[in-house]
Amino acid sequence: MPPRLWPLSLPRHLSRPLCRYASSGRVIQEHDVIVLRQRGDREAKFHLSPPLRRDGKIKLSYGARLDGSDVIGKTFTDAVKDNTGRDVRLQQVTLAQYVSNSQRVATPIYPQDASVIVSVLDLNLPSPGEDPDFDDGPPVEIFEAGTGMGALTLHLARAIHGANPPVPLKLREALCTAEYERNTLPRKPATDDDAPEYAHSPHALQIADPELAEMHAKHAASRRAILHTLDINPTSSRMAHKLVRYFRRSLYLSDVDFHVSTIRSYLSSRLAEKGGEPFLAHVILDLPASQEYADVAVQALQPGGKMVVFYPSITQILEFEMWAKDTGQPLVLDRVVELHTSTSNSDSGFKDALGGRNWEVKAVGIRKFERAGDTGPASRGYVCRPKVGTLVVGGGFLAVFSRITKKSSVEEVVEEVEQTESEEAETTEEQSEEEPSRPQ
Repeated sequence: MPPRLWPLSLPRHLSRPLCRYASSGRVIQEHDVIVLRQRGDREAKFHLSPPLRRDGKIKLSYGARLDGSDVIGKTFTDAVKDNTGRDVRLQQVTLAQYVSNSQRVATPIYPQDASVIVSVLDLNLPSPGEDPDFDDGPPVEIFEAGTGMGALTLHLARAIHGANPPVPLKLREALCTAEYERNTLPRKPATDDDAPEYAHSPHALQIADPELAEMHAKHAASRRAILHTLDINPTSSRMAHKLVRYFRRSLYLSDVDFHVSTIRSYLSSRLAEKGGEPFLAHVILDLPASQEYADVAVQALQPGGKMVVFYPSITQILEFEMWAKDTGQPLVLDRVVELHTSTSNSDSGFKDALGGRNWEVKAVGIRKFERAGDTGPASRGYVCRPKVGTLVVGGGFLAVFSRITKKSSVEEVVEEVEQTESEEAETTEEQSEEEPSRPQ
């Protein structure tokens, strides 16, 4: 055996990472949203902060509070104390935590289900400069109907973000701080008659600096992937816009175009601009009775694109499938997926809804050994069991269709004749099997 030419272990000062982790070393800035882990009496209390302001106050448990100025400038390895003296650790919020614990006006598509939808679409978009053909072509446009609270919107925006050029730092700062323009949002749910007035830029921001405004317009025109999300409810749409805007300091805001409109009004106007040519790469419908609005979405969907329909009930999936067949839609059903429910990861009111069944795994002291003063391995027991009494989240059904090219009339006639002949052959075979044999 040759001699070992390297040490079995490195000295401690050399074995440490030579660079700081991005999540732990990043300085917390104004407008960040973070997780605050407050020391509790029995267990820690978790809180999702509002967008941080230097002069802002953050309410915590036990009547405590924290000043924004005490947090801004710290890193995610730091700990501070609230006004009652309790330790508060600073943690970077995950997308799942952010969505699951934010204020809502509609039932969200939870992160575990949103991840399935994103996976079904199989989005693999090149970064700017990687594929000249992609850069020279039209942008990839994805359409989401039923914005709701914006949970799925955020997951889709994250999936396409890498295909777009980076947002200049000054512009991103302006997106965080700008006020909303007035009179851009309707006061009631949109209808086909008044929707065109508010279909574009219902959440426009006041960017007073002409240079920044020009920079904003230039960046919007240079995008290679765009998510269009639509809702008829102006209140839901505004809250969804804020949800996207406040996550990671507007990181994904420029990837999304929000519309307060009806599906028919918005897509019909876009189809007219395109001369009737389909322009959508994928369509996601999260609406009750989606089949009542889906025909124009099918027209706008490019051949080969996916139409994903989300319903809480399997019978609603069946109704949509029957509508597609009865109306001759150029759609092929790829698969129907049941989205399983899962348990929340915490019983303290702070959750992430990432999926799966959460378990409680911990070591505990056995009292009779502790009373006897025994602190050895025999004095410890172990708890390994599923958590009970926690919030159940997620669930529903997903139907995935593929858009095909419209069949010619000749192909339809041939298919109809072949289907009729097949049905007649099956009927004849069944009748022959049912006839009793005649006596010889």
